[in-house]
Amino acid sequence: MPSNHDHDVRMSWPPVLALLLISPYLGEVLSTATFPLDLLLPWNLAFFVALYGCGALLCREIAHRWGLGLPGLILLGAAYGVYEEALVDRFWFDPSFAADAGVGDYAQVWHTNLLVATQLTAFHSAVSVCASVLIVSWLFPGARGRAWARPRGLVVAGIAMLLVPLLTYEDFVQPPLGPTLGAIGVVILLVAAARLSRHLQHANCPRPRERRSRSRALGVLAFLCTGAHFTFFYLVPGTGLPWPVGLALTMAPFGAGILAVRRWATTEPLGRDGFWIVTGILSFFLTADALIGLAGRYDLTLSAVLTALALAVLHRRLPVANPGSSGGASAPSRSKTAAAGAVNPFWSDLSRMVRPHCRRGLRPRSRPPAGGQNPGVVMSTNPVR
Repeated sequence: MPSNHDHDVRMSWPPVLALLLISPYLGEVLSTATFPLDLLLPWNLAFFVALYGCGALLCREIAHRWGLGLPGLILLGAAYGVYEEALVDRFWFDPSFAADAGVGDYAQVWHTNLLVATQLTAFHSAVSVCASVLIVSWLFPGARGRAWARPRGLVVAGIAMLLVPLLTYEDFVQPPLGPTLGAIGVVILLVAAARLSRHLQHANCPRPRERRSRSRALGVLAFLCTGAHFTFFYLVPGTGLPWPVGLALTMAPFGAGILAVRRWATTEPLGRDGFWIVTGILSFFLTADALIGLAGRYDLTLSAVLTALALAVLHRRLPVANPGSSGGASAPSRSKTAAAGAVNPFWSDLSRMVRPHCRRGLRPRSRPPAGGQNPGVVMSTNPVR
């Protein structure tokens, strides 16, 4: 749970400002939706800070105040992705966007292209929200276990984000009321699922064997799974497969990645494994940006190279190890975890969702370390991941 000091928190301007700027860059530039020089135009920057930056800030602060771990943040990020792409840009319902992406009317149901919807939602959850929040947490490790914004700051962020669709209403396709209400319902369900995920993060089956650190392997796997997802996204519509099969095939790399993390991860999300996974995901987009920019948008290539260098510097500067000993490997013994009763600290509650009938080894509540802050929780000071 958040500490009592969160109610009297002062604005932590360094992480807040960093998140307000990093999230638009990752969400817009890495996807090549906006080129770096165009993002720097004052009106564009203000617009995307209100949309991406405020959205990521709200997701982070809600996750912290609700005592959620990384799965809760992922669900909140998905809710943000639905908000942006179904209610602001409304690309879920735009046939011309699907045609330009090479998808056409494949997986078109109730005026909604489900293939486009799932791909955009996954991107915003993983990159625009989760990667941005984690990177800022690594940049400012002293701010990890506390709130970054005061309640009135969150109100301002919420108002700014809600004003965006009013400013862009005439710029995008206007879908029927039914699909729009359906998208709003999906946002509500994802937020509710994030709230409920807190109750699932205390139970997991024990893993009675030693596990070596495979952080780099997880980074490579994250790169490959991201690439496989985008490859299937563009290839499946031309295969003639029924759309439910094609949609499942497109999302299969994510399932494989989750299972691999569940099996191999030995640190908390803010530890070494989380850093390599984020690096692997972003490296796919950075590689694509560097190559696409060579066609004439050299600012895109330059920004990709500079971002890769920044990640390398962050990797060398910070002790990207488990920020505590609760469930993860400490810095001196990072390569192995305890054998008896060990649980995977990275995906503990997701493992519970995957194996709902597991009845062995319910993990008891652990005592928080001195100071009241649990370094094993990503977004909060909840004593159990």
